[in-house]
Amino acid sequence: MTSIDAVVAGAGLWGCTVARRLAESGRNVLVLEKRPVVGGNVRCETDPATGIEIHTYGSHIFHTHLDDVWDFVNRFISFNGYQHKVLARYKGKTYFLPLGLTLVNQFYGINLTPSELPAFIANEASRDVPQGVTPSNFEEQAISFVGRPLYEAFIRDYTRKQWGRDPKELDASIIRRLPVRTSYDVNYFSDYRQGIPLTGYNSLFDRLLNHPNITVQCDTDWLTWKEGEGKALSHLPVFYSGPIDALFGYKFGALEWRSLNFEVERVNCADYQGTSVVNYTLADVPWTRIHEYKHYHPEQKDVMAHPETIICKEFPKKWELGDEPYYSVNNRETDELLAKYKQEAAKMSNITIGGRLGEYKYYDMDQSIARALAVDLT
Repeated sequence: MTSIDAVVAGAGLWGCTVARRLAESGRNVLVLEKRPVVGGNVRCETDPATGIEIHTYGSHIFHTHLDDVWDFVNRFISFNGYQHKVLARYKGKTYFLPLGLTLVNQFYGINLTPSELPAFIANEASRDVPQGVTPSNFEEQAISFVGRPLYEAFIRDYTRKQWGRDPKELDASIIRRLPVRTSYDVNYFSDYRQGIPLTGYNSLFDRLLNHPNITVQCDTDWLTWKEGEGKALSHLPVFYSGPIDALFGYKFGALEWRSLNFEVERVNCADYQGTSVVNYTLADVPWTRIHEYKHYHPEQKDVMAHPETIICKEFPKKWELGDEPYYSVNNRETDELLAKYKQEAAKMSNITIGGRLGEYKYYDMDQSIARALAVDLT
């Protein structure tokens, strides 16, 4: 690259999509990534002994109903058609999520029809939350949707582990939408376009960045780089997907996140749990879920048949500055703090801020790409 026309800070989904668009518009792009490798939290590594693709930062399943996003990613990769199904363990029994006829009939030992389910759930909910009463917190909102028995079995303790707080202390808006399916459909996502890249997630990033107008520099934090060798390029437009509070040196304080710890184990059996993800809903189990990665590639017959498997237990934790941020904690306090940082960002003329870290918002993968496709590059 003989010259640079734009800088992209962060090589996750948002940053790599923006970089590709810039390159295809004829501009020379420098992509800076703080980590040693590109891919953000979608980064995977292949276990050499078993061939299993391990999702380094927890399971990622691509799913979308957005035509432009689907068309864009399929320029670079093809998907295996994997359909995500999640199971939940409760008091020694295994249930299919999400809440629907399969779970409700099994849990209550009944045989409702699709037309009977809504009235049954409404009756269960009305026992604790009378009609006309507006729920004031997460617990009340959840009970108003599904009733107390289902809430206490599948939501209450899992939520406590996930967020580190009693559900009564969480805002009702966190669970404004809790679908109850009136069918036996046990696919976790309703999007009919879903799957795992046949060649792995890393190939998506490699191909997005494989353009003569793109130069990638890893192990480089843009926040430090711009004060050193990047000073001469301070006039260039920057597309930044790092934490918005870090951009301003946390001058108003750090935004709150939830973080995760992962414990990866090699297990001497071909199939540990029979599916990709099992949630553990009760408080007596410290982890929230177990991932078994080989199930994401059922087309890889040799991997599926390998006598070893790899599992990963996921433990939510309180986030401290320096930890990996996973889930934004959106409440009144963080909304007010975010507004201050957005006001500061509005004063900067040559920077575009995006991605889940930059916008302080949880995005599915297709949403991150959609946001990047909508960025004004001019």
